[in-house]
Amino acid sequence: MNLTTSDGISSMESIPTALIKSLNDLGLSNYEASVYAALVLYDNAEAKEIIDFLSISKPSVYEALDHLAEMGLAVKRISKPARYSAISPKMAIDLLMDKHRKAADHALAALRTLERKKVRTDKEDALWTIYGDANIEYKIRDLFGKAKRQISCMIGERYLPFIENIKIRDVSLRLIVISDDPELQRKLEELFSRKNADIHVISPEQFNVPPPFAPPEFVEAIKFMNFDNTLELIVDDEELLMIPPFISGSVSVLNTRNKGAILQMKMLSQLNWKRFVDGEALPFPVPPAQKKKRS
Repeated sequence: MNLTTSDGISSMESIPTALIKSLNDLGLSNYEASVYAALVLYDNAEAKEIIDFLSISKPSVYEALDHLAEMGLAVKRISKPARYSAISPKMAIDLLMDKHRKAADHALAALRTLERKKVRTDKEDALWTIYGDANIEYKIRDLFGKAKRQISCMIGERYLPFIENIKIRDVSLRLIVISDDPELQRKLEELFSRKNADIHVISPEQFNVPPPFAPPEFVEAIKFMNFDNTLELIVDDEELLMIPPFISGSVSVLNTRNKGAILQMKMLSQLNWKRFVDGEALPFPVPPAQKKKRS
């Protein structure tokens, strides 16, 4: 039978499930979270009172009390029988957060050591497929963040939120964004103002104009392309992330370290750069703003 508090409230009513879940996320087990919450509810209590209040087994309560005392979240008072009290919730949360921070720092240092010893496998050249916007955003941010020398990127406007507020080293950044937003060039230059960045905003309409070397099928193929969905990202000439412009709606992205694929995409990227930025062999003039920037 569950005991009740002085206000006549049972354990089921007084300890919310959401609280137990939050304490779980901070590293406490279900029993430890429940016992700590019960101790907060009581000024101090014997183990038997906690057992009756929570209706959980005696060994589980004693194990939880011992662990809470070891962590400094509960104080065991020397008496017969022993009584327990909780440290203040503020102190308890600070203690748990500090424990997480120290564990995170230790884990990050150890993982970085392992990363430097990375073992290359025969799957290195494989073409991997990553599904879903959340996973794609993570991979874009990850590649931008770990670039050591250079980033070459052409993206549709839909991916801009993925690189906002992103932290990158002072590496060479060549960025083409496909958009009709007249203010975007200024915004991007401000965003990467302290970086070694060469940024250009290209209208989707410019992609509809066939280059002199285009085959007759170009006009028909262009109808199936969605340039807002374009993603071509090469980092340090070592890793490639690509979404072809003919995919729309729910997307997947190709990811590889295959040297042949990277070199091929790098050549295509250079052709696009010459075509849209340098204005070589184009049937339309380079915008004055871009000419001024190059000069």
